[in-house]
Amino acid sequence: MEYVLSPKSEIESRIKTLQSQMGEMDGALLFHAVDVCYFSGTAQDGLVYIPRDGEPVVMMKRSLERAAAESPLEVLPLKNMRNLKSDLNIPAKATVGLEMDVLPCSFYFKVDKALQDALFVDVAEKIKHIRSVKSDFELNLIKEAARILEAGFSSVPDFLEEGMKEVDLICQLESVMRSIGHQGSLRFRRFNSIVPLGHVMSGAEAAFPSFLASPSGGRGTSLMFPQGAGFAKIKRNEPIFVDSVGIYNGYIADATRIFSLGRLEPELEDAYQAACQIEEALAGELTAGRTGRELFELSETEGARLGYLDYLGGTNGNKCGFVGHGVGLELDEYPVIGPLNHTIKSNMAIAIEPKIIYPTKGVLGIEDTYLTGPGGAVSLTHMPREIWQV
Repeated sequence: MEYVLSPKSEIESRIKTLQSQMGEMDGALLFHAVDVCYFSGTAQDGLVYIPRDGEPVVMMKRSLERAAAESPLEVLPLKNMRNLKSDLNIPAKATVGLEMDVLPCSFYFKVDKALQDALFVDVAEKIKHIRSVKSDFELNLIKEAARILEAGFSSVPDFLEEGMKEVDLICQLESVMRSIGHQGSLRFRRFNSIVPLGHVMSGAEAAFPSFLASPSGGRGTSLMFPQGAGFAKIKRNEPIFVDSVGIYNGYIADATRIFSLGRLEPELEDAYQAACQIEEALAGELTAGRTGRELFELSETEGARLGYLDYLGGTNGNKCGFVGHGVGLELDEYPVIGPLNHTIKSNMAIAIEPKIIYPTKGVLGIEDTYLTGPGGAVSLTHMPREIWQV
């Protein structure tokens, strides 16, 4: 596995796309590490200023040396936030875009003081929509992430044993993926959210409620990490829920499969088949021009037709409210396949994940990452779709 740097042409194309959509903004000032990396090629500690007209300015505090080696753009030292106005050549009474969904108040107050009379607007929505459409460069990285994920899932039967703890199984899965290039960490944009590399849980533990915006919860390992794999022991004849991500050079592929030691009861097998039917129905309509709302409504319609609406995406009062999401440098990217009018475009990487949740029995579901196109979508995650019985 190699350490992949972003080509200069890739970075320049991204910058031009944002500049073309700035409207009333004089420029955008970015601090969020993922956005900084997307527009500069380095995730070191600093900022990127992209004026509506002219060349971007990349300034780094630490590590300047590393940022200069990673970014194809010129990198300048960031010495003092108080000098931003002159360092960035921002005009008087400028309208400046900030990432208002993630920017801490402390940063906002520093920028407000440094830029004096600037008017601030949110640029995060524009950036998230821009990032939702992937270039060939990005798609090649996502495909490699999918290959890593497939290798990890294929290894699960080698380790799965009755009586082993959930945390032991996810450790084995992560070890396999780390050894072939997985970066070992996961970016999630939501405030106050932490996520493991995946949810690996057994039986009713997978349906244990959690704060996370996700169909599955899990008990987790502590009060400060109350989700995902815990210390429960895996039993025979219960669904073992494996929902994990592959990541390569920052880019994510997402998938879910169900494993079992011995056969599941027919009710659970039927629920799994229903989830597969819902995914197939959505994949067949995942074309450019459709909206997330339309696809979510299709999911709900199919869930009702098959008799699982009360359990699809969670039980009443605990439903997650979506059935898919974009993936890229972050897990929760646009578009959201939920009650939002996000338009599907070609070259989006979208994870479709219908999950049927029984509070006392577990989670039955499937997930694959799809690449969209004008004529339909193709799966980037190529794994057997049946329950993996060991």
